[in-house]
Amino acid sequence: MAPAAIRTPGSGHNQGPPLDPMQSWRRHCWKAAKKQLFRPLPLETVRRRVARAAGLGLAYRRYELLVLGGGEIEAMLFAGDTLVVTAPFASPAEGLSAAATAKIASVTGCKRLLLVGPQRLDPVWAEPGALFELAIRVPSRLLLSAPPLKADRDALRSGLCGRKVPAGSVALVGDGAHGPSWVAGARLAGLVPGSEFFST
Repeated sequence: MAPAAIRTPGSGHNQGPPLDPMQSWRRHCWKAAKKQLFRPLPLETVRRRVARAAGLGLAYRRYELLVLGGGEIEAMLFAGDTLVVTAPFASPAEGLSAAATAKIASVTGCKRLLLVGPQRLDPVWAEPGALFELAIRVPSRLLLSAPPLKADRDALRSGLCGRKVPAGSVALVGDGAHGPSWVAGARLAGLVPGSEFFST
C-alpha cells in the first residue's frame, strides 16, 4: 500500500506544528450546542415571548438569553448609578429624563425594583403609582462600578427574599464594568446593559 501523500507547506509557513490542533473540533461542538440551544420554537411560543419581551421593554434576543435557564422574569432591578441618582436628597425620578421615566413606567408584568447605595432618597417607590415598588439598599456607594462585597450580596439577597422574588428571576439593568460580577454574586437571571435598555 502506497504511503499517504504529504502536503507541502505553502509560502510563508514555518513548517511548525499547528498552534491549535483542536480548533476545528471545538468550533464544531460550539455550533452544535448553539444550534440545540436556539432550536426552532413553535410559532405560538415565539409570539408569546415576543409579546412578553415587549412588555418588559427588552429586545427579543435579550429576553431569550435571560430565560434560557427555564425561568421567567418576575422583576427588573434598576441600578441607581445608571439612573444618575447622585444628589443626596433626590428622588430616583429627578435624575431621569422624561423619556427614561416613560420607558421604566412602560415595563409591565413584573416588579420594578431600584438598587441604591446608602444615600438618602425620597420614598417615591412607596407612593401609589410610583415608578419603583421598592428600593433595595446595599452598603456600596459605587454599585456596578465596583465588585460587590459580601455585605452587598447579602443585602441584595435579603431584599429580594423580603419581596419573595427568586433571585434567578431578576434581571439587573445597569451599566458598569462589574455588572456581571453583581449578577453572578447574587445569582440573578442576567444583566441588561442600561444603554441597550434605554435605547430600545
